[in-house]
Amino acid sequence: MPETPAAIRIDVDSARDVALLPELLDVLKHLEIKATFFITTGPDRLALNVFKYITDPRSYLRFIKAKPLRYGFHSLNGILRKETVEAVCPEALQRATDEGHELGLHGYDHYAWMNTLQNMDEIKIKELISRGLETLQAAANAEIRSFASPGFTVTNALLQAIDAIDFDYSSDFKGNGPTSPFYPKIGAKRSRVLQVPVSMDSIGELFTEGFSEDQIKAKIRKSCDVWHAKGVPLVIYAHPAHEVGCYMGLFSSVLQDLCEDARFTFLTLAQIAQQWKVRS
Repeated sequence: MPETPAAIRIDVDSARDVALLPELLDVLKHLEIKATFFITTGPDRLALNVFKYITDPRSYLRFIKAKPLRYGFHSLNGILRKETVEAVCPEALQRATDEGHELGLHGYDHYAWMNTLQNMDEIKIKELISRGLETLQAAANAEIRSFASPGFTVTNALLQAIDAIDFDYSSDFKGNGPTSPFYPKIGAKRSRVLQVPVSMDSIGELFTEGFSEDQIKAKIRKSCDVWHAKGVPLVIYAHPAHEVGCYMGLFSSVLQDLCEDARFTFLTLAQIAQQWKVRS
């Protein structure tokens, strides 16, 4: 049976994430993995999520597990500080490009995107994406040809905007089972932009859902078996502030196991998208 593509997608949502990129890049270099980084641009206001937890007592435990104050002043960006994500460590973005990783856009103003996308029309979304592209391409000195919507938030207006900008591919969906790359429907029409979905929840998300370290490793091993049997690309995603900042040992172990699994070969999402287009 031929090798199955595997990919690691890194979502950079905040200043905290950017601050941990050098440590993550060291791990990827050691394992000889080329990853896909989706970078948020614009103001980092994720600390404002604290007010959501305060007003919803049921989410206290999840809030505590996320270790919200572990990065000092970076943790308060958006409340006591005002710093754009891409400005925190531009040399890390340049290093990622220099070392052969793929960079894609993860929207503009992550907090506003997550909370207001449902009310945006195509014109407003295109405006934000264009602003994000201009900002990221200047900061990273790289051409950006892919997109991933923050929080996997998707509307018809978003899909129309992505079509209009004509990305090479996008990664806006997270599947609950083996899901091949696909072209989503926009009403009765098919989108022109291929979607490469994420395969499962991140390690940090699984921890907050109550899974133990052993259960997480077992779940990922089972997913490897199923995805390989179906011949579907296995796309694992992570956030530096969680997987590197809190669960580095487990995260590194999972990547090491995948590297040593002869059934899989690591590619960037751009390479997977290109292979799928040729195959289709």
